[in-house]
Amino acid sequence: MFGIENITANNGWAMAGVGATIVFIGLVVLCFVISQIHKILELWEQRDKYFNKSETQTHPKDIHKIEAAAYRQHHFPAAPELASIYRPLVEQLKEPFNLIQIFEITKKMNLPHPHLSLQRLQEADILVPQGDGTFIWNKQKSN
Repeated sequence: MFGIENITANNGWAMAGVGATIVFIGLVVLCFVISQIHKILELWEQRDKYFNKSETQTHPKDIHKIEAAAYRQHHFPAAPELASIYRPLVEQLKEPFNLIQIFEITKKMNLPHPHLSLQRLQEADILVPQGDGTFIWNKQKSN
């Protein structure tokens, strides 16, 4: 066998593909290294700044302790508090109303977390679904 038949019989096409892939990957790596050489040279020129930490380290006596807490837990209002916030908004709407109408009003008034608030009102049966995508305000439970 000679020629293309020999190449096909001995996996020559696969070897040629792998060879071309290796060469291509090598060229890509070389391009990346060349494009980043300025950062390596900058690091080499300023190596004292990056590697000699003993001169730049602050002493423990210079560190000021922060007295304030790093995290303060926020209080999310309960359903009765939310009802007192949302009652005036709902009174503007005609019952039954869509949640989209409430979302538009809360967006205009910049109320925080409208999705969580409305979910909590639904769980407390203050917002009662009518089954067709509309809701009514349960005045007995919201008082």
